[in-house]
Amino acid sequence: MKWLIIPFLMIQVSWAETSKLIPTFLEAAKVYVADKSQEDTVQMLRPDIQAAVEVLGQKNVDPKLLEEVIAKASQKSWILPQDDEFDRLIEESKKNPLTQVDVPEVAFHAVRIDVNKKADVFFNDDVYAYFFVTDGVIPTGKVTSIYKGLTSGDSFFFNEVDRAIFPLVGISAKKPENHLIIDYGIIESDGDDIKKMQQLSSIIIDIAIAVYSAHDPQNAQILVSLRKEIKALADLLLTMNNDDRLVTSSFAYTTADLAKLLKEDSFVEIKKNHKKTNGFKTFNYDIHFRLLRK
Repeated sequence: MKWLIIPFLMIQVSWAETSKLIPTFLEAAKVYVADKSQEDTVQMLRPDIQAAVEVLGQKNVDPKLLEEVIAKASQKSWILPQDDEFDRLIEESKKNPLTQVDVPEVAFHAVRIDVNKKADVFFNDDVYAYFFVTDGVIPTGKVTSIYKGLTSGDSFFFNEVDRAIFPLVGISAKKPENHLIIDYGIIESDGDDIKKMQQLSSIIIDIAIAVYSAHDPQNAQILVSLRKEIKALADLLLTMNNDDRLVTSSFAYTTADLAKLLKEDSFVEIKKNHKKTNGFKTFNYDIHFRLLRK
């Protein structure tokens, strides 16, 4: 029986989609760590690696932080995860665009977090959130400020800059293309570690867009894979300490869903509960979103 299983596993691996983004990011990180000031070296790199190095420089990422990522990543293979229901939604909408739906211009906000039970046993929680929002095939991203000193029973509102997750700050509302997919996470950690995690979170979207633009930005299949690539890079960068990431979740609305939700109301409140009830780190958080029609 085992001789039947091994070829089957090999076939599965051969069908798997491999990441274009992570190997490029790791090569760029090595160049940046070696000497981020060598502009002549950067100009000689492959265009996608050069684009990633430039993002790291623009963000002024701490080389020591990237050294930790490189060391942790050295033994991994970079197979993208299988399609989830939201990747299938992207694939389907590319084949059959929902052109008949009269969707209104909308805004999507992250409004508030309720700390029903804090995660840290000995100290109060310091948290930030990240949001990746896919409109059609194009993702945008937001990493919030750090909200500090939270204990059980506390709540906080995201500030006016942090709360706008679609569209981003500067645009009041927008008509989504086919759907909105919201991937998000909540990170909790003590001390300076959370600042490092926040900085890593802040480069994910920019690196992904830079690298994919350097490949072939008109290639439909590459664009369809962009959400999976972003999630895979987030997994690499945000698992420096597995205890830090409290929440990883996703949800979505098609344009038909949005039109129905806002047919008679100017806004809709959405609450997502996340909790862990066993193990060393237990917690219970509610995150509140608000969908608004222009």
